[in-house]
Amino acid sequence: MSLENKAHSLWTQCGGPFDEISQLVEVLRILDLITERDEAALRTRLGNKISKAAAAGDKTSLGLLLIRAGFFHDQARIIVEQGDIKTDGSLTCPLKIATAGGPQLLGVLAWWPEVQVRPLVVIPANLLGELNTVWALLPPKTELPQSLTDRKAIGDRAEMYTVQFERSRTANPSLIAWVSRDSDTLGWDVEDRTATPYRHIEVKGRRDNQQQFYLSENELRKATELGTAYELQFWGNIDLSRDPAVEYAALRADGYPVMHPNLREALDGGTFDVVPVRWRVSLRDSGSAALPNDED
Repeated sequence: MSLENKAHSLWTQCGGPFDEISQLVEVLRILDLITERDEAALRTRLGNKISKAAAAGDKTSLGLLLIRAGFFHDQARIIVEQGDIKTDGSLTCPLKIATAGGPQLLGVLAWWPEVQVRPLVVIPANLLGELNTVWALLPPKTELPQSLTDRKAIGDRAEMYTVQFERSRTANPSLIAWVSRDSDTLGWDVEDRTATPYRHIEVKGRRDNQQQFYLSENELRKATELGTAYELQFWGNIDLSRDPAVEYAALRADGYPVMHPNLREALDGGTFDVVPVRWRVSLRDSGSAALPNDED
């Protein structure tokens, strides 16, 4: 299929908005189902295998590829956090909530005959495990300057690893919420709702193993207000070139995360050196009192 004809040819077969066809082709390329060579788009060996299975009525292999590639990372998070884990390891979620929070994911999950979508969504334990892994929770890349992109990617990985770590320690993963994906104004990244009061977990990550990080004014204030309910988890030696699932296992073997259950106490007790690295400067209100020697 020539590159110039593929968009129109695909559109005549699958319909939908024509301007989404290029996105569809990019998804197929990311999944290694097609490759472009000599001005043509060709199915790969994996693409042929998936295509044959789909033609025979089994689209679950394609579904697993999409889930493991992280295309539904936020929808998976919402369904897991809003659902209820049963004693057999399955998850139930009201259809209204699943439809609102993960409509495309729900459509893909319907490809599995063992998944119930009406009147209550029921996801069996083995498939829930796929939705709850580090690769399925990895957010997509964002368009930022490289330095900021890398910094954000390291932070995202660290938070994702904490979510995976905390969910692996509880019988009800739904009660571990990645709250920073909904709002970055709370002052913490992850909530453990199995505890009373909730554990509020701030997560920091670095490329090296040096426990050096920055706290925002809001994070420091929340650490003071919440005391023993506010902790910090640190992940070091993050390498963005490594597969996240492989890296997570390696970092856990190395003893990560380093946990500080009461960050405020650690700051006050001398565990860390706290150094102001910048000051906020703003034009003084005419009614404000002057500092000593202000004329200097």
